[in-house]
Amino acid sequence: MIDLVASEWLKLRSLRATSYVLAATLSALALTAFSAYSISRYYDSRGWGGEPVGTGLSLGADLPPVLFGLLGVFAISGEYATGMIRLTLTTVRSRWMLLLAKAAVVAAVAAVAGQVLAFATYFTAQAVVAGRPIGASLAEPGALAEVLTTGAGAAVAAVLGLTLATVLRSTPGALLVLVALPLGPLVLGRFLPAPWNDWIASLTIPALARQLAAVPDAGAFGPATAALILAGYGAALLAATLAISRRDA
Repeated sequence: MIDLVASEWLKLRSLRATSYVLAATLSALALTAFSAYSISRYYDSRGWGGEPVGTGLSLGADLPPVLFGLLGVFAISGEYATGMIRLTLTTVRSRWMLLLAKAAVVAAVAAVAGQVLAFATYFTAQAVVAGRPIGASLAEPGALAEVLTTGAGAAVAAVLGLTLATVLRSTPGALLVLVALPLGPLVLGRFLPAPWNDWIASLTIPALARQLAAVPDAGAFGPATAALILAGYGAALLAATLAISRRDA
């Protein structure tokens, strides 16, 4: 198993798309800076009644899960596109061990990169709103937990991307679903009555990560429920295992 994980790590590291995706996540810093700047300008003119700035900036938080999901997509979609998946499956007869190794690699990379990005976006926001009483110190209750759960959300997103690419065998198709997953609940929630609208809107990975940290007004679920739903996203890998075992030679 260790050799298989090392092999998958070498594959992921050698993909140019891996570098592109990780570089693209840095766009969250620009979005965070823009959001924090807009809030600080609003505070200067009218005051600010929302949550403290620095941990829950939606513009900077919603994009990375899609990109980390794309990292999981590229971990296997390229093999389908080139036909290398047949060689891989010939070499590794155990389908579930193959997907488990791929999932372990993409989850680890996404968790580390996502955690670094979370701290970077936090400190970026703090720097932008410096001198105003709207910052969120990490010493405040729940602030550090909210930043730390971002890495878990990134790991889940990467495994979900791997699952979608395995089931669909298509990079565009998996990307379409990855984009629809965070947007769908938000759009659907606008047409549903309470409390269904809150429940639906609380199912996105960024929202679940914040609920896992028990951030006030982050969603309709408590930390335990949010953890179970996030685990359910990850457990969807079982569907990919079933698909690759029954369908692919």
